[in-house]
Amino acid sequence: MWRGSRGFEADHGNASIAVVGGVAMVMVFTLGLSDLAVFFLARTRAQTAADSAALAAAAELIPGLGTEPEAKAEAFATANGARLIACRCALGTPVAEVSVAVPVTMTLSVFSEVREVRALARAEVTSPAGGP
Repeated sequence: MWRGSRGFEADHGNASIAVVGGVAMVMVFTLGLSDLAVFFLARTRAQTAADSAALAAAAELIPGLGTEPEAKAEAFATANGARLIACRCALGTPVAEVSVAVPVTMTLSVFSEVREVRALARAEVTSPAGGP
């Protein structure tokens, strides 16, 4: 082994620094992938909650059957793990439009402003053929 002022001994330990850096990069990449999976799962849950809330509200809009479309929409949104943000579903109208939010917690949340995922859904009540 040569021991000059810039010999082989000066490179001692550089491999371990590279390994630590590589492991850190793999960990951050893995956490990012898990956050992406959490986001897509929350988006699916939000859309499911919005769809069910809109259908429940639309069922309440059927003349003579329903009385409280917004209460039904809120109940179905809550049952699906979401919070009802808005419901345009007044009695006497044929359309129910709902907006819901699902909370999401991400591992790398310090780099993201996403705290909830929102979804919209619309359902319409139509009269059967030949009906009033």
